[in-house]
Amino acid sequence: MAWFMGIDIGSGTSKGVITENGKLKAYHLLPSGINYRATAQRLRDELLAQAGLSPEDIAYTVATGNGADSIPFNDEQVADIRCCARGISSIFPSVKTVIDIQGASTQVIRLNEKGQVINFVVSEKCAAGSGRFLDVIANVLRIELKDIGHLSLKSKEPVTFTTGCAVFGESEAISRVAEGASKEAILAGVHKALASKASSLVDRVGLEKACAI
Repeated sequence: MAWFMGIDIGSGTSKGVITENGKLKAYHLLPSGINYRATAQRLRDELLAQAGLSPEDIAYTVATGNGADSIPFNDEQVADIRCCARGISSIFPSVKTVIDIQGASTQVIRLNEKGQVINFVVSEKCAAGSGRFLDVIANVLRIELKDIGHLSLKSKEPVTFTTGCAVFGESEAISRVAEGASKEAILAGVHKALASKASSLVDRVGLEKACAI
């Protein structure tokens, strides 16, 4: 019997799993914070506690994500694009295009029939092209992140964001609030801006169905 651990230290959220003979044994996620090393340790402790295991029971640990270099107990580091491709292909074998909107960037990945990466593109290093933009606007509007989706869907006239920068986007959202725009319209505008950026990335690698987001 062999147990394996996977740790993903992302820019915003860290995720971890333990598998046993290819089956999920334990999983956990928590905010990454600023100390990736401490976060990785807390994540491992929680996973081991859930599975009722000790560190010595884990046969192999793979690390990925922005903070992979900070994980002291990993046996191997793998690029997050490869991990994303392998995971999607494992669950949805027919998928050929993956749109992955992360906390700090958005990436589009093209896969072949074997689930291998044949092309990819990553957004520029600006929060306006990532999930972080949603955090910024949620803070401006004083709402919970979990409420963004259903509020956005209530708008019939999304606000148009003219900037591609999260800093200026925040200022623009504040201006729209002052002008009387509704929260719903602002949120719909943010989603439209994110979708536009993702669409431009898809155009660069080419869309092939099926597509996973």
